[in-house]
Amino acid sequence: MKETEFQLGDIKLSALDNQGAGTVVIGLHGFLDNAASLAPLAPYLQNSRFIALDLAGHGHSSHRPAGAHYHQADFLQDLYALITENAFSDVILLGHSLGGILATLYAAAFPDQIKAVISIDACGPLTKSADSSAEQLRESIQSRFKKRKNRLNIVDLEGAVKARCAVSDIDKDNARVILSRNLTQDASGHCFWSSDPKLRTKSTLRFTEEQAEALMRNVRCPVWFAAASNSFKKMPDVYSVRKDWFVSSQCEVFEGGHHIHMEKTDEVGRAIRQFVEQL
Repeated sequence: MKETEFQLGDIKLSALDNQGAGTVVIGLHGFLDNAASLAPLAPYLQNSRFIALDLAGHGHSSHRPAGAHYHQADFLQDLYALITENAFSDVILLGHSLGGILATLYAAAFPDQIKAVISIDACGPLTKSADSSAEQLRESIQSRFKKRKNRLNIVDLEGAVKARCAVSDIDKDNARVILSRNLTQDASGHCFWSSDPKLRTKSTLRFTEEQAEALMRNVRCPVWFAAASNSFKKMPDVYSVRKDWFVSSQCEVFEGGHHIHMEKTDEVGRAIRQFVEQL
């Protein structure tokens, strides 16, 4: 995978690119992750052009300008610019967690552009009831207020790895791979977060379940879901409720945690390759 970047208006998106030929597969990582989390799948997509993105504010990509935040729709706006300005067609979107949500939302909004979706441990948008709207709005505003100043603090990578493992089911090696790409160094060798602190603010409003269903029913392409058996996402249960929302979908369960594509790369990678080859 080669380092590359795409200048999309005021935003620069960095990526890891296999520079292959064939169908374009765009990789979308999870919340606070980056392209390094999807790079292990590259050997299984050798017959495609696989571009694993750093979403805005993550990894090596640009932060949004001062005063701007990170709405899901803004990530979709970046993706639309990437696909349109590069004249990509019949794209396959491969997403993990947040990336899987973005992939299905984009396929719903632009069904003519997307050939298929691969969603790892995510099954459509996260939702909240309409009666929680005031609470969501209040908490979002308060969280943004707290993050209005960007303070640079020196980061100890191994300490960050330990902290990440304490709050998720990821192992140390995989956490280190991801976190290393979210760091930058100064001339003295001190490490700082390159990811934008504003990513940690709360969403303004989540979709309701009814809105999520209406969107997912507009996904026309085949969708392949990979579910992790031990993940907090509880994907098998979610898929059993939502599977009728999709015109064409299948779900395969793998033993492991939320970053199942990094834990069981060969199993997940071979399944992805088979799905892509059968399209």
